[in-house]
Formats: sequence, structure tokens, C-alpha cells
Amino acid sequence: MKVRVLLLCVALAGCSSPGKLKEEAPAVRLQSTQSPSVYMACLLPRWQSYRPSAAVREIRLGYRLIMPAAAGDSAQALVEVTATDKGSDVTLYRRDSPVPDDAITAAVRSCL
Repeated sequence: MKVRVLLLCVALAGCSSPGKLKEEAPAVRLQSTQSPSVYMACLLPRWQSYRPSAAVREIRLGYRLIMPAAAGDSAQALVEVTATDKGSDVTLYRRDSPVPDDAITAAVRSCL
């Protein structure tokens, strides 16, 4: 019985991982002249104003910002910002189909 519960928990954790968002095509791909740290310093407080539990993690060559869904552990949106020769590549992944001018996408664009 304990093994079944453990397997169920592992399976559910895999379903809610940010990696699932990355299986879909990005909602938005942009370039910024700012470094990943400067861009993230702009974006993080904006996303936290919509969802205080939004959290940033350092990844290879940049940062990943995850906005959890309103209910549950799943990720609603994910932004990866990676360093380039001229600044940063910014990639937004969304669970739902975003409206081009919704608050999450607008925040991503406003920090460029």
C-alpha cells in the first residue's frame, strides 16, 4: 500500500513540473539588451504582484521564473532568461493560451 501511495505522489509531481510546460511551443520568444539578472530583477516583482508565490531559480546561463497556478502545485507560467552575446533571450511558456496583452505577457514585454 505504501509503495502505491509513493508511486502516485511521484507521478503527480511529474505532472506538475515546469518541464511539462516546456513540452509545448513557447508562447513568446523575445530578446533583451539587458543581462539576465537585470531583466529578472524587473520581472520578479511584477509577477509576484499577481501571484506572491512566484519564485526564481538560477539555471545554467540565466534564470527560470515559475508562476504556480492559483490552485494546486502545477505551474501556470514559466519564463527562462538566458545570457547571449548582446543581452538575453527571454522565453515564456504558458499552461493556457495567453491573450497577447494579458498581465503576465505584458509584464514579460515591459521589462525588455
